Amino acid sequence: MILGKVIGTVWSTRKDENLVGAKFLIVRQLNLDYTPKDSTVIAVDSVGAGVGEIVLVAQGSSARQTTFTHNKPVDAVIMAIVDKLDVAIKE
Repeated sequence: MILGKVIGTVWSTRKDENLVGAKFLIVRQLNLDYTPKDSTVIAVDSVGAGVGEIVLVAQGSSARQTTFTHNKPVDAVIMAIVDKLDVAIKE
């Protein structure tokens, strides 16, 4: 999983029929201190996330294991909205 921040949305009116109703969000990967990394990913939202929220993203075959994404052509899914991080050891 990766920790990320939703920074935008992707609009797609023409898509695979298995993805009708899916919301695509642009997620920038974060370090544990919330500083942004250079990488971004487009992820299907399965939890009702929005721009500005900190989220957890599952990628690869794990992305197809939520109720919404099961057996769909998805490589990344937002599967949690983060309320808080407790990091005991500072780098």
